[in-house]
Amino acid sequence: MTWSTTEERRVNPEVEALQATLESLRAGVLKKLAGLSEDDARRSTVGSGTSVAGLVQHLTFVESAWFGVEPPRGLRSMTVDPSIPLRTLRADYKAACQAGNAVIAAAPDADAPVTSKGRLGTLRTALLAVIAETARHAGHADIIREQIDGVTGR
Repeated sequence: MTWSTTEERRVNPEVEALQATLESLRAGVLKKLAGLSEDDARRSTVGSGTSVAGLVQHLTFVESAWFGVEPPRGLRSMTVDPSIPLRTLRADYKAACQAGNAVIAAAPDADAPVTSKGRLGTLRTALLAVIAETARHAGHADIIREQIDGVTGR
């Protein structure tokens, strides 16, 4: 959002800190997808069958569900339809993140009501849930990516 000289910018350190944390985690997830071939992105190196592409698809759903984004994006499942290209998974995730950012930007503070997963909650609850889920799955993506091609780091 661009602020004019006549507008007073609302500063909410809690929301800004939570959003900055979430943005860092989102970027880490996309970095783990970057450079992978279609096959490698769908390849699982773990017994559960989880893949980096599946994690991105799932996190797209998480963003939509917790921030009440309509229409919802992504699938809860981590099984990716082979006809969905990586560029679509990446674009859908980015769009879900942008929609979540719009919800965050529209909220006056962390106690603002947000309809998450069909229930009324607060922005704080939604942010913390998405941060926790994204951090958990970013860790999974780190391990899977390292097993695929040795790439490590955030």
